[in-house]
Amino acid sequence: MHYARWLGIRLTCQNSLRRGVSSPSRISGVSGGTRFGPVAGLALLAALVWHDAAIYGQSSAAGVPDQVDFRRDIEPIFANRCHSCHGAEKQRSGLRLDRREAALRGGNSGPVIVPGDPDKSRLWRVVAGLDAEVKMPPKGERLTSQQVALLRRWIAQGAPWPETATAVSRPATTHWAFIPARRPTPPAVRDPAWVRNDIDRFVLARLEKEGLAPAPEADRITLLRRVYLDLLGLPPSPQEVDQFLQDRQPDAYERLVDRLLASPHYGERWARHWLDLARYADSDGYEKDLGRPWAWRYRTWVIDALNRDLPFDQFTIEQLAGDLLPQATTEQKVATGFHRNTLTNREGGVDQEQFRVEAVVDRVATTGQVWLGLTLGCARCHEHKYDPISQQEFYQLFAFFNSDQEVDIPAPLPGEVPEFEKKKAEFDKRHAELQAAVDRYRREELPKALAAWEAQLKVAELRKLPETIRVILLQEPERRTEAHKKELTDFFAKQDTKLKQLEKAVADHARRQPQLTHAQTLALATPRKTHVLIRGDFLRPGIEVQPGTPAVLHPFRPADPAKPTRLDLAKWLVDPANPLTPRVTVNWIWSKYFGRGLVATVEDFGTRGEKPSHPELLDWLATELIRRNWSLKAMHRLIVTSATYRQSSAYRPDLAARDPMNTLLARQVRLRLEAEILRDCALTASGLIQHRIGGPSVRPPQPAGIAELTYAGSAKWIESQGPDRYRRGMYTWFQRTSPYPMLMTFDMPDSNLCCVKRERSNTPLQALTLLNDVVFVECAQALAKRMVSDQPHAAAADRIRYGFRLCLAREPDEFERKTLLALFEQTLAAARQKPDLVAQLAQGCKLEHMPPADMAAYVVVARTLLNLDEFMTRE
Repeated sequence: MHYARWLGIRLTCQNSLRRGVSSPSRISGVSGGTRFGPVAGLALLAALVWHDAAIYGQSSAAGVPDQVDFRRDIEPIFANRCHSCHGAEKQRSGLRLDRREAALRGGNSGPVIVPGDPDKSRLWRVVAGLDAEVKMPPKGERLTSQQVALLRRWIAQGAPWPETATAVSRPATTHWAFIPARRPTPPAVRDPAWVRNDIDRFVLARLEKEGLAPAPEADRITLLRRVYLDLLGLPPSPQEVDQFLQDRQPDAYERLVDRLLASPHYGERWARHWLDLARYADSDGYEKDLGRPWAWRYRTWVIDALNRDLPFDQFTIEQLAGDLLPQATTEQKVATGFHRNTLTNREGGVDQEQFRVEAVVDRVATTGQVWLGLTLGCARCHEHKYDPISQQEFYQLFAFFNSDQEVDIPAPLPGEVPEFEKKKAEFDKRHAELQAAVDRYRREELPKALAAWEAQLKVAELRKLPETIRVILLQEPERRTEAHKKELTDFFAKQDTKLKQLEKAVADHARRQPQLTHAQTLALATPRKTHVLIRGDFLRPGIEVQPGTPAVLHPFRPADPAKPTRLDLAKWLVDPANPLTPRVTVNWIWSKYFGRGLVATVEDFGTRGEKPSHPELLDWLATELIRRNWSLKAMHRLIVTSATYRQSSAYRPDLAARDPMNTLLARQVRLRLEAEILRDCALTASGLIQHRIGGPSVRPPQPAGIAELTYAGSAKWIESQGPDRYRRGMYTWFQRTSPYPMLMTFDMPDSNLCCVKRERSNTPLQALTLLNDVVFVECAQALAKRMVSDQPHAAAADRIRYGFRLCLAREPDEFERKTLLALFEQTLAAARQKPDLVAQLAQGCKLEHMPPADMAAYVVVARTLLNLDEFMTRE
């Protein structure tokens, strides 16, 4: 029978005897309250006394010595039954029983050994079976009564533990990712002519070892479109294509790369990648999902930081701890918006502490995933199952963020303050005029109106008024007190139509008060104590912990050891001694150019992740990032100018079986464009795109009924008009509970959690979206109009050729030209017979001197071009 059950019976028996009952007639805890006769009750009590004697070491038959020796009696129990879970290599629940100081310190729930008091020692209680929640050992046979009695007596004697007892150090990990990167020498290759930089030496050496040759270089137009899409997220114009093709200098491509990296659109392209990591959204999430009108200010900071090539170490420090930098600037505080993107629950009746803890947990997990490539969140409730990360270490990281508060600060954009001050002065002047009209009416007109109303008041109307007002009105005016007069005036003021109109004008104007731009930031608040949360439950605090970092990684050396801060954590992350951050960062960048990282599990560098396909190249790139002062632009240039990047992506039958995932990098890869980039390309080809950088989010057209999915339809989707309707996809307002459907159809992440790697799907719904979504229909109509208006005197074949170049950058071949021209002619013939179809297709793109049927035919051709696989693919 379970020890806890016996204990309940024993206590009941003892209590019964204390009350003077000779034998318990009903004992709770046994079959819901079993009745016993006097003889059976006494027999049961005798059995319990024997049980107590066995456990408590009071029976000489148990063979428990009077003086317990740790080395002889206790250490073997720990070694045989406890160290597998609580030893040198594993410390479940933070408890270690192979070292004296660790054992006496206890685990995540606190001390488990109280020397001199076994009844308060959880270690003894769980092995004795007296803890209802925990059974130890969890597997195999229970400890014998003699072993339990030995532990009890040892604790009662003060838990003596010789310093010479087992003290095995935790072994150093052999996992490749936790070992500091050493800069390898680029290997020699048999074909040095193919090599453009040192990246190629590592790749080619591996190919030569495998008996493979790299793919030939992509043709110039394909390469041009590829690098435009990768660095800017936009296709080249026909003029840019011609300019590049005419430049026959040997360094034409390198100079092109430099121009693209200097473009402000580079910051937009790579900011969109980073916003996936930051789980950026424009609303809170959860059921209410209220909007965040200033979320975009952080997005603009990311774009600007990338465009000015803020070194990645400083980029990291400012996002994690910009507010803690000496004399922190507004922009550095804005950067902390990275961790303001957590979900926020503003539902009535929820426990705000619970969701504050959830936000902090997310900040720890996101930090671990973005910079360390580790699944730290797995250690929230228990020791990490696979990686050497303890639950205590998770909450040591938690402690860095536990005392933060969310603060919205004024964060005006450059040049915004003078314009704001001008508008504020105009507002204040007008507002004062409106308020003066209210005051003047109250002072001069309201008393007259009140007197007239009182004079005309009828008995029937008087009876309907509130009692206090009736009492005042029934008094003579000269006998009313000042309090009575005020109460009567206030009552009448609420009924006065003219006054309500004047006050409404004031209130309406107040809502139009100009505001400086604000930003969502983190700031240090009153320090909180941090505890391990047992099983991750915020209601079950365990032992207190101090800020710290995982012991398996490089040492943590805060500026003030007594008060480690987020700033210390940020600097620790980008310490050149960190084996993970530079590897994780360059691998993430690499994955955007080749569809997969050198470590395929971009999100997991732990023991369950995949090993790198090119470990020497990974370490060379990691050390190169540091050597180049953490410059991201330098790394982008290095990669896109390599021969490895410049290979053709054409299918190679010789690799189909040997390397189907292109792990060996014997060619480039074809990648379906991400959701936002696909939309941007359509807007660019059609000429509709608006290139304003940064600023608030916009609401382009979306299908009816989407906004109604939100909480009580509270997230109204008021379509943006004018240029805002055609801004880049990254500026589209992202409502977490009803995200923009076109973006989700093409695999945009839901922004609830950090997303290191987007998935790419291929579904019928995507084809239907490209054909029928409002934005793509408008793009097709605008593209048709552009094909005609930019080529006013050209033949249909030349206009179609021009549209083809706008979409795909290259010239159509003969088959493509004939096919598209045939489509145009067939559609034109059909359109002339169906005027209703013409009106629908050519809506919004009418041109003078161009018959509507012809415009409809061009729209069909444009629609076809925007739906080509080549259009939505980066070759």
